Amino acid sequence: MSADETPSAGTPAHDSYDAVVVGGGHNGLVAAAYLARAGQSVLVLERLGATGGAAVSTRPFDGIDARLSRYSYLVSLLPQKIVQELGLGFAVRKRTVSSYTPAVRGGRSTGLLVGGEGTRDSFTALTGDGREYEAWQRFQGMTRRVAERVFPTLTEPLPSREDLRARLDDADAWRALFEEPIGVAVEENFADDLVRGVVLTDALIGTFADAHDPSLIQNRCFLYHVIGNSTGDWDVPVGGMGALTDALADAARAAGAEIRVLHEATRIETDGNRAEVTVRSPGGERVVGARRVLVNASPQALAALLGDEPPAPAEGAQLKVNMLLTRLPK
Repeated sequence: MSADETPSAGTPAHDSYDAVVVGGGHNGLVAAAYLARAGQSVLVLERLGATGGAAVSTRPFDGIDARLSRYSYLVSLLPQKIVQELGLGFAVRKRTVSSYTPAVRGGRSTGLLVGGEGTRDSFTALTGDGREYEAWQRFQGMTRRVAERVFPTLTEPLPSREDLRARLDDADAWRALFEEPIGVAVEENFADDLVRGVVLTDALIGTFADAHDPSLIQNRCFLYHVIGNSTGDWDVPVGGMGALTDALADAARAAGAEIRVLHEATRIETDGNRAEVTVRSPGGERVVGARRVLVNASPQALAALLGDEPPAPAEGAQLKVNMLLTRLPK
């Protein structure tokens, strides 16, 4: 049964566990599955009525049997190593179109299509020649080489700055993506403002940074967007993101983890060796012991659980509208 179909709101089976995971999002479920496979007793506490966190599916349109991602909707940073080791049964599809940006040039409606066989022609039609497309190809080649070297580190011990630079072995890429604001490289490589904007989308989306922010937060955002799967590809899960997190929940349960929905952790207390987690559920409130507690939640939520002063939230915002179409717009 899938995660949102399995009844799991009952009382935890034990008073103490090797590990308690607070939050049943995708990271918490991965941790629970691996810990349980290692022979640990694991309890996952999820405040909502189903696991998945921001990676869930829903049927939002009455009369249409389409299961769509509700929040997060693309898979990029999930290593294939995890998929294989946990035996996750879900499917993905490649996107044929990455983006389309409409524009008006000289009083004429035009735009830039990225993805598929029409990309080169779209660049030429927008800019008047093939130079921007050639620059795009070179830049994409650089980011792909970076992705090939950086993405495997996601399942390895965190490398030092020196180790990562040695692994990359590309001084120009290191300067462009790790040392200088990404805006410098974009302006060096591209002349057309619309093309520059399309490249910078991966660096600025969801942040309040600018292309030349000295903190390099925009570079970090850019790297998250371009290293996925060692190729930079972003795949669409069949059945929405809930298909992935349902598979993760199934893997965790199969390994022996106990998942309880409608169970909210309200307090964590520890003496440095063991912890006690206060849990609120429809059946009342109780305390569960744990050797280790993993919190799959925001820094602000963690601070609240520990009774600490919460850190300032990260600045950033975005709005997306997802539509289910019967045909392409004219």
